[in-house]
Amino acid sequence: MEAEMIKDNEATQLAAAGRDYEDQKSGFYAAIIFFIWPLLSVILAFKDYKSSWGKNIFWAFVAFYGMSFAIGAESQNSDIVRYVAEVEYLHGMQMSLGDAVDYYRESGEVDILRTFIAITVSRFTDNQAILTLIYGLIFGFFYSRNLWYILGRLKGNIRPVTVLLFICFFLVIPMWNITTFRMWTAAHIFIYGALPYLFEKKSRGLIIASLSILVHFSFIIPVAVLYAYSLFGNRLMLYFIFFIATFFVAEINLNVFNNLVESYAPEIVQERTSGYRGEQYVESYREEGDNGKVWYAEWYNRALRWAVVGFLVFIFIRGRTFFAENTLWLRLFSFILLFYGVANLLSSLPSGGRYISIVNMLALALIILYMQNVEEKAVVQTSGFVAAPLLLLFIIVSVRMALYSLSATAVFGNPVISLFFNEGHISLNDFMRMII
Repeated sequence: MEAEMIKDNEATQLAAAGRDYEDQKSGFYAAIIFFIWPLLSVILAFKDYKSSWGKNIFWAFVAFYGMSFAIGAESQNSDIVRYVAEVEYLHGMQMSLGDAVDYYRESGEVDILRTFIAITVSRFTDNQAILTLIYGLIFGFFYSRNLWYILGRLKGNIRPVTVLLFICFFLVIPMWNITTFRMWTAAHIFIYGALPYLFEKKSRGLIIASLSILVHFSFIIPVAVLYAYSLFGNRLMLYFIFFIATFFVAEINLNVFNNLVESYAPEIVQERTSGYRGEQYVESYREEGDNGKVWYAEWYNRALRWAVVGFLVFIFIRGRTFFAENTLWLRLFSFILLFYGVANLLSSLPSGGRYISIVNMLALALIILYMQNVEEKAVVQTSGFVAAPLLLLFIIVSVRMALYSLSATAVFGNPVISLFFNEGHISLNDFMRMII
C-alpha cells in the first residue's frame, strides 16, 4: 500500500514537472516572438492565459506601447503633451535636491509620483519615448495583474458572454489611458489592492490600495470608502438601497461639497483642488460636456453603465442565497454597491465621472466571475443576449478611441524597429488617413 502511494506521488511530481517544463518552453518561445512581433505574442498570451508567463508578456507589450506611443492630432489637448513638455523644459535646467523639492511645492499637485518621474527622467534625457516607456512599465504592471487576477479565477469552458464582459473589463481603463497617467495608474493600483483585500481578505491589499493616493490625490475618496466599508462591514440590503437611490440624485450641491472639503480636508488639498471646485469651472465643464460630441461618444459609457447596473441588479435578485453562503463574494459585492452609490453622487462634479469607470471595473470583475463560475448556463445565455448590444457599443467605440495613441509601430512593428523611429511614431488614426 505504501509502495503504491509512493508511486502515485512520484507520478504526480513527474506530471507537474512536465507541465512546468512545457510552460517554461512556451514562455521562452513567446518571448522570442515578442521581439519579432509583439502583438502576436500578446494574442498567444491571452490564448494561453493560464500560463505563468502570459501576464508578463502583456506587461512587456504595454511598456512597448509606451515606448512607441504616438501623440496624434486628437491628443494635443491631453495631459501627456504637458508631461512631455515639462520633461523637455526640466532637462535644460540645473537642479539640486532642494530645487526639486521647491519645484514640487510649486507644481500645484498634491501627489508626488508623476513629478518625481518627470524630475528623474529629465536628469538624463528629454526623450518622449523614455518617459512614456516608464509610464507604460508602471501602468502595465498593475494593469496586467488586474486582468490576470480575473483570468486566473475562471472555471470551465469560457462562455460567450464572459468574453464580451472581459473585453469590456480590458477596455474600461485601457493602456492608452496613460495619456492621463496619474488618474488611471492610481485606479489600477487601487484595484490591484482592493480585489485581493475584498475577495481574499488579504490585509496587505488595503495598504496597496491606500498607496494610490500618492499617485493621484483624488483617491482619498475611494480609499475612504474602502475604509468605511471595513468599518461597517457587509450591509448588502442597505448598500443596495443606497446604490439604487443615488441614481435619482440629479447633481450634488456644490456649496455643500465645498463646505465639506473646506471643513475636513487638509489645507494642501483645499488649495490644490480649489480650481476644480469653483463654480465657473463647473459650469464650463458642464457646457463643454453638452456640446460638440457625436452621439456614440456621448452614449458608449452610458451603455456600459446601464449594462453593469442591470447585471448588478440581476445578481442581487438571483444571488441572495449564494452571497449569504459565500462571505468573500459578499464582501466584494457589498463594497461595489457602496462605492457605486458614492460614485453616482460625485458623477455630476467635474471629473467626478471618473469614479464610475473605477467602480465599473470592479463591478465587471464580480460580474465576470459570477456569470462564468456560478450562474446557470441557460440564464447566462439569456442575460448575455439582452446585454450584448450595450456591451458591443462600448467595445467598438473604445477600440476606435485607441487609434488616437496606438501607433502603427506598436501594431505592425517591434522594439527594434521602434528604436529607429525614436519620436517619429504616428497614430493608427493618422496612418489610416494617409492610406485611405
